Amino acid sequence: MTPFSGPLPAVWEHTGVVAGFVLSLMIFSFILRDNWLVRLAQYLLVGLSLGYAAVIAWHGVLWPRLFQPLLAGSQLQVPSLSLPESTALWLYWLPLVLGLILWAAGVDSLCNAAGRFGRLRGIIRLLAILPLGLIVGVGVGVTVAGAIQGTLWPQFLRAAALGLPLEESLGGLLLGMLTILITTGALVHLHWGTDDAVGGVESAAPPTGPHRTIIAAWSWIGQRSLWLAAGFLFAQLFTSRVTLLIARLNYFVFDLRSTDVWIWLRALLGGS
Repeated sequence: MTPFSGPLPAVWEHTGVVAGFVLSLMIFSFILRDNWLVRLAQYLLVGLSLGYAAVIAWHGVLWPRLFQPLLAGSQLQVPSLSLPESTALWLYWLPLVLGLILWAAGVDSLCNAAGRFGRLRGIIRLLAILPLGLIVGVGVGVTVAGAIQGTLWPQFLRAAALGLPLEESLGGLLLGMLTILITTGALVHLHWGTDDAVGGVESAAPPTGPHRTIIAAWSWIGQRSLWLAAGFLFAQLFTSRVTLLIARLNYFVFDLRSTDVWIWLRALLGGS
């Protein structure tokens, strides 16, 4: 039984409603102009998110799986792995040490203050390359492997197994041909497009010859397809933001009136 197991006191029941109301007004003040209230709300959001992540990491990983077994004198056990104690110890301590090095390098880069520990700070920044390399390498490896194993390879096997479905309806054939045309056109444009660079790297020059016109038309189709995909992504992003705005307006118009905060506001503003 903890102090937070039972219901909150009456004074704290609407704390979340009041905090949400105040923070929403601080964010909405950006409509007038950029000010310190907007930045304060953003800093609070980032700080609370990081604090919540730290608490979850401590209660869910660090304390029950590392510090508590060490303090109790029991052996560290790795789930689903039969490893000796020394190996299990390294599997827990090594990520912690790498994380502390990365955290120290991040704090040092935020400070940007010259001090007497310049050599030590340089060593910390140099050591931070190792955890950063592991994070980027593992992330890229998992992403590429997942894309190949979960998307590209199954789709290729499915297409190879079906072959050319000539018995399919005209709409199905046209849809398949259009999909192939758009996909290959996007790849052709990313490789031979000459309008602009992609990702900071200049694209290869298209081959010369009689098929140059075909490749240019193919690249034109791929470029328009990429524009269309970017438009869809932007529209989806815009729709999600408008949905959040509607939810906050609904909170102000309807949800807020069902709480005691509305009564307090009316009393403060001199309403009846």
